[in-house]
Amino acid sequence: MPLIAQLASTRMQPVDWMKEGQRGLGSPWALAEIARVSLAYGNEHRRDATFADLVACNEAYNDLDDPEVVEGYNGPVAGFFLRLCEQLEYQLPVRHELTRAIALFKHTEPKRALRVVRDGWETELLGADLVTFIAAGQMLHIAAKPNGGRFNPQWLNQPSFDFLRDVTEPNLLRAAWARSYVIEASEFAAQNARPRPSAWRRYGHNPLLSRPAVSGVQGDWLIPVPALVVRRLSPLGLYYAGVGKWGKAFADDLGDLFEPYVGSHLRLLGPDVVEPGFRYGRDNHETVDFIVTLPEVVVLVEVKSVRPTAAVRAGSDEASTELKRMLNKGVKQLERADRLIGEQHSAFAHIPEDRPRVGLIVTLEDFHVLNSAFHRPLLDRERPDFPIGVVSAGEIEHWVTLKDRSPGQVVLGARTPREEHPWPMGAGVALKQQLYGRKHRRNPIVERAWSAGPWQQLAPGEHGAD
Repeated sequence: MPLIAQLASTRMQPVDWMKEGQRGLGSPWALAEIARVSLAYGNEHRRDATFADLVACNEAYNDLDDPEVVEGYNGPVAGFFLRLCEQLEYQLPVRHELTRAIALFKHTEPKRALRVVRDGWETELLGADLVTFIAAGQMLHIAAKPNGGRFNPQWLNQPSFDFLRDVTEPNLLRAAWARSYVIEASEFAAQNARPRPSAWRRYGHNPLLSRPAVSGVQGDWLIPVPALVVRRLSPLGLYYAGVGKWGKAFADDLGDLFEPYVGSHLRLLGPDVVEPGFRYGRDNHETVDFIVTLPEVVVLVEVKSVRPTAAVRAGSDEASTELKRMLNKGVKQLERADRLIGEQHSAFAHIPEDRPRVGLIVTLEDFHVLNSAFHRPLLDRERPDFPIGVVSAGEIEHWVTLKDRSPGQVVLGARTPREEHPWPMGAGVALKQQLYGRKHRRNPIVERAWSAGPWQQLAPGEHGAD
């Protein structure tokens, strides 16, 4: 475990595990599984591991065959590409991932009264208020690299850490670590048990997802995969913790926050280009959540606070059913609005018809490859010529701050055509690919959340502050 944490501390950015001559050495998804197996099967009677042992484990992981990409397999390979998403999750912009929870839970006005996200919910769930919980995770993440993947809470008692009391309460940091970030090695082994060897094992739940720092191996805590600290403090980590405690009520509250959160970002495009959803007709039908009218294109937006489930992440036989359950309603709403605009329905008469239309389903977390040719056919389409794409909150955060090309031009460039072969599929929108390499303005919503943290209150350069 100490060797894993040390190697991980040198592999915290994609460029680090993609170095020439070291490609794949120390990738976070490999280290997460190696750490899991070490904690499950290690004991005091085994000899101390060497770096050569760690390299051998890494090579063994990289040599694992995917169960559906082997000689003789004749089924669809869509599940294989869904499983590849585990790698893409470690390559998201860290600054946005570190701050989205504050922007979502602290700075967003919900669309209706919340049920469980109320005064005191953060301390009840996390052991501290949300800002301190995020700060505690950020401190573990920041400390990993210069300390070889180690952290010791006793450091806070040293005079060099007296500055902490100017910006936060050390005891609240300790409470957040104890409740939400640190797991004893013995508790990890009890939770994980000793799963039998299997090509599917690495796609199962890893307790490090819930608590990414490990105690009880040596005197210091070990952080075997710093990227999992980021995941823990993200909205995804909060979702699983909140649903575990409050069930569907927490998921509903998150949905009532996520829709206005997306709306606040869309309004960065301009004060007069975004229209919220409305009801129409004798039956009081709901339209889409937002209609964005840009000079080049009309963008219909439907917001769904969903995230890839275990079946989707594993690319199992149930993945298609799960994706339809989560997204097909959004597809129908977008297609209905597109049809009514085209038919010049009176409720939509104010929407211009002189420009193309596209539809976006905005999800809380990335579905990464869902706009690919392998996966677009999984969604049921009645208007296959109408381009629809699945985009994440992070993609929206970046799309609305483009400055080297207009957002309308970019979304038009992201359209992919309807195809009949090899699988019938509707027209799509692959927005993420069009965002690569673009220039962006600072996102004021993200920056406000970033500035709320205690470490940002320190002078630049002070005590390692950036």
